[in-house]
Amino acid sequence: MRKCAFALLVLLPLSASYRAGELVEASYVRIVEHIMPSADVEAWRILVWRTTFWQGVMDANKEDKPVMLCAMNGHPFGCV
Repeated sequence: MRKCAFALLVLLPLSASYRAGELVEASYVRIVEHIMPSADVEAWRILVWRTTFWQGVMDANKEDKPVMLCAMNGHPFGCV
């Protein structure tokens, strides 16, 4: 019991001096910037879609970029 009382007497002033940071405009912006991914990280999600394969090939040749073709056989929902 004495150890608990001693620990309480030691920790009580320390806990009073500790204060969680307040959420103000500056800290909110800093937290959001820390949590949200940057534009560099999300750049791979930006895909330029073409309506025809040939248009994609022509644009890729102009920009010296590869072409990715997604093809599928069957029903779009997997109901074959």
